[in-house]
Amino acid sequence: MSITLKISYAVIMLFALFIVIGGKFPALGRMFVADEPVGYTTGDQYRMCDLDRFREEIPLQKPSVTASLEEADVITLGDSFFNSALGSDLFANELARKAGLKVHNMHTAAFFEPQSYPLSYLESIGYHGGKQRILLLESVERSVLERGGTYNKLGASTSNEFDAFAFKVLKNNDIEYFFKHNIFVYPLGKWLKNFRFEYLKIVDKSIGAYSENPEMLFYQRDLEFSRLKKSDAMLDSTADSIARLSATLKKRYNLDLVYLVIPNKYSVYHSLVTGGDSYDRFIPRLSKKLTDRGVKNLDAYSLYSRFNKVGMPLLYFSSDTHYTAYGKSLLVDACSGMIKSGDHRR
Repeated sequence: MSITLKISYAVIMLFALFIVIGGKFPALGRMFVADEPVGYTTGDQYRMCDLDRFREEIPLQKPSVTASLEEADVITLGDSFFNSALGSDLFANELARKAGLKVHNMHTAAFFEPQSYPLSYLESIGYHGGKQRILLLESVERSVLERGGTYNKLGASTSNEFDAFAFKVLKNNDIEYFFKHNIFVYPLGKWLKNFRFEYLKIVDKSIGAYSENPEMLFYQRDLEFSRLKKSDAMLDSTADSIARLSATLKKRYNLDLVYLVIPNKYSVYHSLVTGGDSYDRFIPRLSKKLTDRGVKNLDAYSLYSRFNKVGMPLLYFSSDTHYTAYGKSLLVDACSGMIKSGDHRR
């Protein structure tokens, strides 16, 4: 092997080791991440495609601590919509202030997706019920059908050391992110992405569609969900599962379920996309089936439709999949009104 090949091989191996270490040890990796925001964040969809024209700076608010589980009147359990503080505090804290109640947000890394396996999660933490409480269970629209199949099943704890170690080693999202965003690769990759978009209108495969007026990115998974044929039988099966969950929560834990589906951004703003899909009214259809089964729920799509007008503030960030502070406040107000009126009870 020539000296040149040996040097090239050594450089490649060292760079690969650099990527693995930087990805798996964030404290070290951050020192070599390009364009790391301070005091704000960029949208998750912007980070998928790195297109400058869609870049926006989203304020990061340090979330305040929610009420303890013991003192809570309301428990919130959900995905990133309930667990992020983009532009405003956590949903649980905003709801507590609006409703004047103690609200506890369940969120942990010691259990795989507790929002998908609520019964299993409650059992794992030794929740005994007793006091009558409200459980506000949330899911983003694109995950409802999948979670409908897991709500009444066993979940998996990630709390033992072996599982935690295996999860950290085998999950490679962190390595992929560091590979794309380190100071050596990122500048060239970003330039190429912007060149391809400006001259060829090519975007990253994770972006399913975009609007240029107003500027807005749409997640590919949202488009896939929009185009999925959702039969009444599929919705009936999901509604039946949620109804069983509601009955079990009441019987086992004295919890009154309120179910909330947060629309995909594309469901709300699909009309902005040239040749965009029409909405199949998945959320209103599911809402009716849940109501028919005695499950209290909030039709967030119909609510958002009343505030999705020209001149009104955006309900979602342009370059992120999540709702803005305004979009969140509308749901907080609606949930607060339902709870304070007693309409959450059967």
